[in-house]
Amino acid sequence: MSTLYGAFRKVKMTPEEPTPLQGYDPNAYIADPATDVLDDLYARVIVLDDGARRNVLVSVDCCLTNETTFQAADPGGKPLIYRHLLMTFPEGTRRQWAAEAGIDELDVSVHATHTHSAPEHFAAKYTNRIAGAIREAAADLKPLRLRIAAGDTAVSSNRRPRLSHNEALPIDKTLTVAVFEDEAGCPVGGIVNCAVHPTLLVNPFHRVSAEFVGLAVKRWEEAVGGGFAALFVQGFSGDVGPYGHNRSEPGDSYPWVQRLGEQFYAEIDRLAARAERAAAVPLVCASSSVRLPTKAGYFKPEIAVSLHALRIGELLLFSVPAEVFNGYTGFVRSFSPLPFTMCAGISNGYCGYLPTAQAFNDGLGGYEMNTTPYREEASGLFAEAAKRLLGQFDRT
Repeated sequence: MSTLYGAFRKVKMTPEEPTPLQGYDPNAYIADPATDVLDDLYARVIVLDDGARRNVLVSVDCCLTNETTFQAADPGGKPLIYRHLLMTFPEGTRRQWAAEAGIDELDVSVHATHTHSAPEHFAAKYTNRIAGAIREAAADLKPLRLRIAAGDTAVSSNRRPRLSHNEALPIDKTLTVAVFEDEAGCPVGGIVNCAVHPTLLVNPFHRVSAEFVGLAVKRWEEAVGGGFAALFVQGFSGDVGPYGHNRSEPGDSYPWVQRLGEQFYAEIDRLAARAERAAAVPLVCASSSVRLPTKAGYFKPEIAVSLHALRIGELLLFSVPAEVFNGYTGFVRSFSPLPFTMCAGISNGYCGYLPTAQAFNDGLGGYEMNTTPYREEASGLFAEAAKRLLGQFDRT
């Protein structure tokens, strides 16, 4: 088949009961939906089918995507002390979503926008809404065409070593926008990908928000209209924060969230307007796992890290459950055989911060280096595993 078929859906995920928020301290920051919702949370869904295989992408306005708990190393760097991260979704959720589309669990890719102002846990009440959206989309597949553009964003900066703006350390600021259209050329959905921690909302911390990345894609959806749905896929943002943010600003920062959301939307809109036609088939999916060694003081010697790659014609989406340092972005793109490559972190689970070899040796330290469970050898093992997985794809 030379045609891609697909459908997009969007469902509301805003909490309807008091809920602990993930991102900072769920024990301290509890949101009351009656007073603490600044803007709605959503999940967006794509079901794609080229006749040979079917794949599902899910992007949720949440912090993490894990279905099991994870013990992060102590942010203060103390050995044998951990931060307990509750599962974001009930165990078996990704498998359930796959069943709704009639596919294997590994053919579903789940992404967190990484807003730090969303529930720590979404119960089945909410994940069932996504299951229903997948079921509806799978029953409503239509022929799609693809347009893609890549440029730079101004919303990101390096944030090491003090979780604050630091232009002295370079990052990859690539912003990639994919637009899916129907046969008449009308946009029906999109994917937005770049690296940035959505951590602007402070003072106070106990409020619900999709943050500026969520506001930007919602603004794009409203501008296009007609049921258009846009997924934000978080990039390799382990050491990347919002431009200009120093985490010491006084007062309510939500107006800043809104301003940066408008700025980010304007960047997305400009890229979408100049996106050019790209091949939309074939669909090719591959996955693997690599066991990465942990540092002294962590409670187990290694962690199994899953890698996932999905080809959509001339676009490759490479996904990892870790908060991957931005320096790996160029490495992944150098081994991708396709013209457009999206790097995605915090996808299909969660397994902590993954620094580059350079970060392990630059002496800067900081929160990310304290809380990573890995030791330096993990960086090389991850890079080799990524290279092997990308090697399964070709240019044709």
